[in-house]
Amino acid sequence: MNQMEQYFVVRRTEEKDEQFAVIDAMSLAEAKAIFKVRYDEFDITNEEIKEETFFIFKLDGDLKYDENNRVLLSEVVGDMAITSRWQQ
Repeated sequence: MNQMEQYFVVRRTEEKDEQFAVIDAMSLAEAKAIFKVRYDEFDITNEEIKEETFFIFKLDGDLKYDENNRVLLSEVVGDMAITSRWQQ
């Protein structure tokens, strides 16, 4: 039987990565679907940002960042979902 697990959502812009949300789900596919439903209406608040990418993944432990404020994706456990959005 599957158990609920925590999936991190990291928002990547040109400047930096930041934790955006944590979603409780039974699978990566479910976490991606929940993200789409919950955050589909999320607006890009900074007019300078033209594109943002969201990474959805499981992680053992805390998020770690490099010197350029990018999340260390080598720490990801299992598969990762990636979705991008562009400002129109």
